[in-house]
Amino acid sequence: MATDTYTDVRNVSEFPSFHDAELTGIEHDPELRTLELRFRRVGGEVEALRFSGVIHQRLIDFAGQNVASRLLISPRYTFSLAEVRTWLQWMNSRDDSKRAAISEQNGERCVRDLVAGRRVLFVLEPSCGAEMAVLCESLSLKV
Repeated sequence: MATDTYTDVRNVSEFPSFHDAELTGIEHDPELRTLELRFRRVGGEVEALRFSGVIHQRLIDFAGQNVASRLLISPRYTFSLAEVRTWLQWMNSRDDSKRAAISEQNGERCVRDLVAGRRVLFVLEPSCGAEMAVLCESLSLKV
């Protein structure tokens, strides 16, 4: 019986490129606070990302084709304070209501958590289709 093995993204030395990868699957368990995304990369390889301890998330424009331009993942990508505040506000807003701006103090606290490894911020910037952001306790890549 095969079992899936996941490695914390901080420990993956050769992180695969997700440029032009297609988001093909989403599995969300709100009770366990987990989320899994499956991507088919340009060469046909399927990669899975598992989010644990999901704190905030938002996904919009999931369509028939969902292609990633790039994935921004802390600590592999260093988010500025302004970016963190923008993404936190976006995750907590909806199309019909925009949440109040995230204070500089709350943004700085989140940046400290990202730097210390207590939180992970993930952003899927799309070429077409789905755009997503997730704030969670850990993020792992299926290996």
